[in-house]
Amino acid sequence: MSTTYERTIRFADVDGAGFLFFANYLVLCHEAYEASLLGAGIELRKFFGENRLLIPIMKVQAQYLGPLQSGDRARIELTATAVGDNAFGLSYRIVHLGATEKLVGIARTDHTAIDIQTLERKALPANFAAWLKSAGPAATAP
Repeated sequence: MSTTYERTIRFADVDGAGFLFFANYLVLCHEAYEASLLGAGIELRKFFGENRLLIPIMKVQAQYLGPLQSGDRARIELTATAVGDNAFGLSYRIVHLGATEKLVGIARTDHTAIDIQTLERKALPANFAAWLKSAGPAATAP
């Protein structure tokens, strides 16, 4: 089951031409990621402090399919996929919520967990692994 996040595009989000600045599509995605974690009871500052790990992005891909402007509403749909015990991918669909819904962007970020001191890969804590499972694709019937 994917999770969703909605927000209004702000004037500060757009470029000189009045359209969402390309890098801000990824900002929306990261906001959706953080909101999903918070919704699962994972407060980031506490989480990283207690677990002594980092979860950097190793790879990012984005495709821009349509514009967003200041005042537009957008929904970001996030789906998580675990890759072993220390890595995961997040897939995003960015949807313009106008008179009709229109897909305006897709993105993917790949992450890995590493120990904050040794920088070696480290298993994700149980609560994070549980969030990954809950934000993953819906199970299909056999």
